[in-house]
Amino acid sequence: MKIGIMTINSAYNYGCVLQAWSLQRYLEKQGHEASIINYRIPEIDNTYRLFVERERFANSGLNRFYNGLRRIKFNLTQKPRIKKAQKFEHFINETMNTTKVYGSFQELEEQEAGAPYDMLITGSDQVWNGSVTKGLKPAYFLEFDHSDKKKISYAASIGKTELTNAEREFFGKCLKKYDTIAVREQSAKKLLSPLVKQKITVVVDPTMLLERSDFDALKKPSRFKKPYLLVHIIGKDRNVRNIAMMMSEKLGLPIVQNRMKKQYPKELGRFADAGPEEFLGLIEGASFVVTNSFHATLFAILYERNFITIPHKTYPERMLYLLGQAGLEDHLMEGLPENVEEFTMQMPDYAKVREQLTVRQEASREFLKNCLKE
Repeated sequence: MKIGIMTINSAYNYGCVLQAWSLQRYLEKQGHEASIINYRIPEIDNTYRLFVERERFANSGLNRFYNGLRRIKFNLTQKPRIKKAQKFEHFINETMNTTKVYGSFQELEEQEAGAPYDMLITGSDQVWNGSVTKGLKPAYFLEFDHSDKKKISYAASIGKTELTNAEREFFGKCLKKYDTIAVREQSAKKLLSPLVKQKITVVVDPTMLLERSDFDALKKPSRFKKPYLLVHIIGKDRNVRNIAMMMSEKLGLPIVQNRMKKQYPKELGRFADAGPEEFLGLIEGASFVVTNSFHATLFAILYERNFITIPHKTYPERMLYLLGQAGLEDHLMEGLPENVEEFTMQMPDYAKVREQLTVRQEASREFLKNCLKE
């Protein structure tokens, strides 16, 4: 079967591209021909745009000269960001199986982007979170395809626990055409169930459909050979930094972190220039992980690392749900413990974790296999 996947696939974000690749890879392993419809819109791409020209002068020639100097400075001072962007573009365009680029909903509709496929899937990640996509986008609800071919969602995330009246109306209207709806969090099921007639299923993130061996084939080993504590921060979160410093001191481990500039007294190195394949190897090679990222948490579990997760301030639901299902709630930390000297962090019992997660993984695989029956 030919399957088209509509998801967020162009962000320079490790979880974003790895979840997209994972869903495509799983479908291919089931014998299907899967490709990602390469929908690249300013609302997503501009967030990761490296260089923005400025119109500072009335004279166009002066502006060109001014921006030329700015670009030279940028190229000299932002090399890690430039390398990271190049690696992500290679992953998006070469490692993932993506279509031609569609830059708008109008292009998707006019060029019949859904026509080559027997089935369409709204993929995972926060495709239904209007805060991330700068308003709910009809494309992520497959509105560009007017055929009666099968349409499902798999692990779509809303990322919040409340909807506005306008959002409820939008969801109710756009979800009518779906044959099957599957979301990533229980909170999303609770929000959507009153709005639709279909049964809504909660499934695992696409990265959890695969085996560790799938990611081992993709990853590049860590370049750091000494034991280290890995810190991966999304956005700004002082709690992550404080907890990382505490754990570095307590465990006697130097830090490897994802910012360009030095952030901690004792650093072994940084990975601001790392691509998705390197990110996997860095987590596998870590002795301990401190993060506020859902997917960094997920891969810490996959590679059976000891870790602390600080709930993301804006979108905590998915990591709270994941760790609850895995029985790892005690690895959540929102602030420093009152008595640092008495604080201990035991290595998770990963045999028990695997046992608990395997039930959900197998149920999600079975759900998807049933959806794929012609």
